[in-house]
Amino acid sequence: MATTFRRNSAAPPVPRTKIGVFATTVAFLFFYMIAFPKGGIKAGDVPLTIGYAFTPVLALLVASSARTLAIPIDRLLAAIPCLLLTLWSFIIVRINGYQGTGALISYFVTIAYLPIFGLITFSAPLFNNNQRLIERTFVWAFRFIVLYGIFLFIFRQTTGHWIEIPYVTVNAGDVGQLDDKYIDRGGIFKLISTYNNGNIFGLCTIMMAPLYLTFENKKILKIAMYGALFLTLSRTIWIGMTILFVVRSLTKGVRPLSLLYMIVGVLFGMIILYFLLDAVGLNLAFLTDRNLGGRVNQFSVLQDIRIIPAIPFKGLPEIVYLGMLDSFGVPGLLLFVAFLGAPPLLLWLEGALFLGVTPASACMQGMVLYMIMACADAAFGLIPVMMIFWMIAGMGFWYAAQQAKLQGSLRAAAG
Repeated sequence: MATTFRRNSAAPPVPRTKIGVFATTVAFLFFYMIAFPKGGIKAGDVPLTIGYAFTPVLALLVASSARTLAIPIDRLLAAIPCLLLTLWSFIIVRINGYQGTGALISYFVTIAYLPIFGLITFSAPLFNNNQRLIERTFVWAFRFIVLYGIFLFIFRQTTGHWIEIPYVTVNAGDVGQLDDKYIDRGGIFKLISTYNNGNIFGLCTIMMAPLYLTFENKKILKIAMYGALFLTLSRTIWIGMTILFVVRSLTKGVRPLSLLYMIVGVLFGMIILYFLLDAVGLNLAFLTDRNLGGRVNQFSVLQDIRIIPAIPFKGLPEIVYLGMLDSFGVPGLLLFVAFLGAPPLLLWLEGALFLGVTPASACMQGMVLYMIMACADAAFGLIPVMMIFWMIAGMGFWYAAQQAKLQGSLRAAAG
């Protein structure tokens, strides 16, 4: 199982093979979904993106290439909380009603469709014959959003303008409106890449980062990734980035040198942070804002916890766990935690270690990091957050299966 792009100089060169129409199409669709998730149009207040439109195409392509209809048990188990959450949400919406068709459509697409897409698509029919192509496509798409994000950040600060390509880098309905997307920090605009929002870019990047770092062997590009996350100017992303750095440092083993690198890295980041805040007219109080960036009112739901709430659904706030409790009651919150937690839990039960070095462990890390960041800002129903989450989940299950096969072969050989 390939887990890196490093070449072994002692090994004979691998002959290049021609990439067929199926593989080329799959690689294009996969690249586009990660690299250009926001391009599209709007129907009222509902964004219709090309990346999301490609999801059924990719799913059907993969399903058509499958030789059997068997679905692994881990994927079925991961789908159960999704189905239960969808059913419970439907019941509550039928009872209480809703405010805003766009928010309702986004919510049900997020909890009902995207998990099925990720679990079906990123599976054996896709990976068995195209593993290296998919991994390389993933790495190049990730490199693109990071490097383009840094370029766009510098371009905006120096020229005062954005680069907007309708239907590709920005939704046609958002052209000329990027400044209105809560990305202004005292005249310095957050790094948004093609994700059009610093928090969304940061959440998705951190989810994908552990798997990317497993494959990437260029140190300068790893540094660029951390730099891009830093330039999101988001407290949530800074916390996630710090946890990511610590987790990836510990995957190399708890050694004195690793601990030294980790401590030096955190201290260096804090020094840069201090000067950056000063540059935008803020101070360290920005990091300890008691109002939590205007989110403190979301905690009022804890004063009236209910099994079945009595308010219409109007969308989920940044602190999504509190939003689920408010809109769908205690059962909704528990089902939501199972919705997010089932994939990493199942990977752990299948032998993936949270601080392991395998791709399955990296996928687990990405999902757990999202669950932590969701305590502050989940961007749950916003494109493409949950699409990325369930892509990573599907990939994790495939890598776990390959790891189990390898371990079985080794045990058989030893016996």
